[in-house]
Amino acid sequence: MNLSENVINVVSWVTKINPRRICMSTSLRDDLHLDEIDTMSITLEIEKWFNIELTREDVAQIETVKDYQDLVYKYRKRRAA
Repeated sequence: MNLSENVINVVSWVTKINPRRICMSTSLRDDLHLDEIDTMSITLEIEKWFNIELTREDVAQIETVKDYQDLVYKYRKRRAA
């Protein structure tokens, strides 16, 4: 499984939304109708799943599933350097 599939699966698992309804451009608020608590639950699971720690500033900027993917990539790249 690639990074985008893993991120989609985490979002799907936390929200109980079918992964087929989720893509990289999916808006957490507009498309999935998630609130801040849902988003925080996803964030915590993303951090556990990918073994990263996001900053408050990072979390405040998250609007789409792709935003999560970009952050995971950024933190993985930073750790590898």
